[in-house]
Amino acid sequence: MLTSDPAWVAVLTHHNAETTVAERLRNADPPIECYLPMMVNKDKRLKHNPMQERPMFPNYLFARINDKQIYQTRTTRGVVCIVSSQHSIIQVPDREIEAVRMFESSQRKVFFHETSQLVKGARTTILEGEFAGMEGTLVKHCKDGNFCVSIDVMNLSIVVHVSRAELRPASDLRPEESKSQKTEESKSQPN
Repeated sequence: MLTSDPAWVAVLTHHNAETTVAERLRNADPPIECYLPMMVNKDKRLKHNPMQERPMFPNYLFARINDKQIYQTRTTRGVVCIVSSQHSIIQVPDREIEAVRMFESSQRKVFFHETSQLVKGARTTILEGEFAGMEGTLVKHCKDGNFCVSIDVMNLSIVVHVSRAELRPASDLRPEESKSQKTEESKSQPN
C-alpha cells in the first residue's frame, strides 16, 4: 500500500504511448518522477536508419508516486492502469529499478523474454565485471550462459550474456567464506 513516502510503481500505457505518458506525468502539477528505460533495436525493415531506440518494456513505464498522486497518475491521458494485485498497487523495489538502470547503461547485448518462457535454471551470482555481486537465473540453453534479473511485477525478465567463467552457483561459498566457516565450525565442535 502506498504511503506519503514516494515509491516506484509500474504504469501500463496504451500501445506506443509510453513516451507521451512519461512526458505528461513529468509536466503535471505537481510533477511526477518517471523512468522509461530505453534500448536500441535493429529494425531490418528500415534501410536508412535500422537502429531504433524503443522502450525496454513495451507499454510500461515506472513512476515514483505517493498515495496522493494515485488519482493524478491513473487519470493521465494514455494511462491504462497502475499495476496492482487484488486492488492493491504493487510497489517495484528500488533495487529492481537500479538493476534495470544498470542493464540500460550496459554496453553488453541485452535480450528480453517473458519470464514464463525462460527455462528454469540454477540461481547464480556474477563474480566479475559491471554486474559483480548480482544474482539471477542461469538460462541453460545458451552456450555462454545467460544472467537473468526478473522484474516480477510485469512478468518480464532482462537477460544479458555473461561468460560461464564469471558465474558461480548462488549457494556456493567463496573460498574465503568457506575457510572462515570451517574455522568457526572447528571452534564450535567439542574436543
